[in-house]
Amino acid sequence: MKRVTPSTTGRTAAALLVLWMASWAMSYVDLGTWSLVIALGIAAVKAVLVVLFFMEIVLERVSVHATLAAGLAMVTLLIVFMVADVRTRETPPLGPTKVYRVR
Repeated sequence: MKRVTPSTTGRTAAALLVLWMASWAMSYVDLGTWSLVIALGIAAVKAVLVVLFFMEIVLERVSVHATLAAGLAMVTLLIVFMVADVRTRETPPLGPTKVYRVR
């Protein structure tokens, strides 16, 4: 059975440290809306590195890759539908439009 070599693990760990430093540095820079986009991009790259090399998914069979892809597709669909639901809701009124008095 193949294994991830120690040098690959070391390079992956170094890349994760560099990405960690980049996300830490991003916390001190104000890029407006792009701050969130860049931070999520860095987090996604770190997650992919951990899944591929530390969990050794890169060496697994095709069925494991297909299962991972199906799971990610389902999470993506849930997020897309959640965002669509929130964006299509009407804004709730700030207060009652008419006051009814009980006699």
